[in-house]
Amino acid sequence: MRILHVHDIAHIPPLVVRKLREKSIQSDFIEDVRTIDISKYDIVHGHYALNRTTIRAFRAARKANIPFILHCHGSDLRRVSIDGRKPLPAHLNAVSKHVRKGASHIFLSTPDLIEWEKKGEYIPNPVDVDRFKPMPDIDKINRTLIFGRFLEGDKIFGHIKPDRQYDCVNVVEGVKFPDNVNMLSRVPHEELPKFFNQYSEMLGTMCDLISVGRMEAMACGLKTFTDFEKPFTSHYGGDNPDEASDPRAFVEKHHHPDICINRFIEVYEKILG
Repeated sequence: MRILHVHDIAHIPPLVVRKLREKSIQSDFIEDVRTIDISKYDIVHGHYALNRTTIRAFRAARKANIPFILHCHGSDLRRVSIDGRKPLPAHLNAVSKHVRKGASHIFLSTPDLIEWEKKGEYIPNPVDVDRFKPMPDIDKINRTLIFGRFLEGDKIFGHIKPDRQYDCVNVVEGVKFPDNVNMLSRVPHEELPKFFNQYSEMLGTMCDLISVGRMEAMACGLKTFTDFEKPFTSHYGGDNPDEASDPRAFVEKHHHPDICINRFIEVYEKILG
């Protein structure tokens, strides 16, 4: 069984490929299929339906009569605003639907996406728990971390306390935070484990359901809050990440790489017969 993962999103595909190889599954990751011979693979697993390289891989797989698995990650099925989750613009939705229609299987990275793709299967995003872990030797900063995507008018502003000091890594420009929020530069992903370990608590993205960044912070032991929507706790056996007394245990229970890897292998084997 030879599996090709296409397009890096949230650093998930390279982690998946590494874990598949650990289970003796021949697997590769590439960003653009134009640089390789796609015919040597049995399955193409493409990430994010609206990415050009994923669409290119989809077309190449169909031309070569190779099964294509689509992995949707959020904004390729719906858009998010401070008013909630909304349908994609018509032209983007048409592209997304075309790729989904031709996929042999559809994985969804967050449970809310089931509403937008009934044939999809929710599978929790894997977290690299070997890299993201508590580091007791790192001194803590007496500040709360704000980390994630934020929008003007976001409900996060209702959770920022005036008597508390914050550090913010904000990936959206133009959002004005209060004066007690210290704005930091972007932190490279390879530096995040040590960076997270400087903090004990974090406010995360509130306009989206659950982010990989939040799960990585929880794996490092941070208590996090995103005003998680209660109905979606059903996908966590009733557990709420906002209320996790042991954040790392929550990640190991619900987002350990083995959960998605084992399911991927089951689907790969079923498709190949």
